[in-house]
Amino acid sequence: MKTNEIESKFREIYDAESDAVFRFCLTRTSDKDLALDFTQDTFMRFWDSLCQEKNIKNCRAFLFAVARNLVIDWYRKKKATSLEAMMSEDSYGKDAILAFDAKIEIDFEAKRLIEKINSLADPYRDAVYLRCVEELKPREIAKIIGESANVVSVRINRGLKELRSLLNENTYA
Repeated sequence: MKTNEIESKFREIYDAESDAVFRFCLTRTSDKDLALDFTQDTFMRFWDSLCQEKNIKNCRAFLFAVARNLVIDWYRKKKATSLEAMMSEDSYGKDAILAFDAKIEIDFEAKRLIEKINSLADPYRDAVYLRCVEELKPREIAKIIGESANVVSVRINRGLKELRSLLNENTYA
C-alpha cells in the first residue's frame, strides 16, 4: 500500500471510530486524560499495523481489541497501588466523567445506564457495552474479547438480564 493510501485509510477510520474508542476507554478508566492517551496509543498501533501492511479484516474490531488490551494492562499495573491512592483516583475519575457527560450533554438516563453497565460482572460488562453502546455484532465482539460468537451472545443475554434487574432494583427502591 502506498503512503497516501495508508494516510487516506487511516483518516477515514480515525474519523469514523475515534469517538467510540475514546468513549470505550473513558467508561473503563473514568479518567479523561488517560482515555485520550489510550485512544492515541490505539490509533498509533493501528497506524503501525497499516504501515507494516498487516491484514486487518475488521478495523473496528481491531481498534476495540487494542483499546481493551491497553485498559487491561493498565488495570494490572494499577493493582500495585495502595487502596488510598485508588480511592483518590476513583473520586477524581467520577468528577472527570461527570464533567465529560455534562459537556457532551448526555441525559440522565444515558448516564445511569452506562453506570449500571459498568457495575455488571466482568464477563458481561464488555459484551453488553460493545453491543448496546457501540452497536457491534456478537461476531465482532467475539474477535475483540477472544471468545466465540456463541459465548458472546450468551454473555450479552445474561448481562442484559442482570442489567434489567439492576435498573428495576433502583426504580422501585
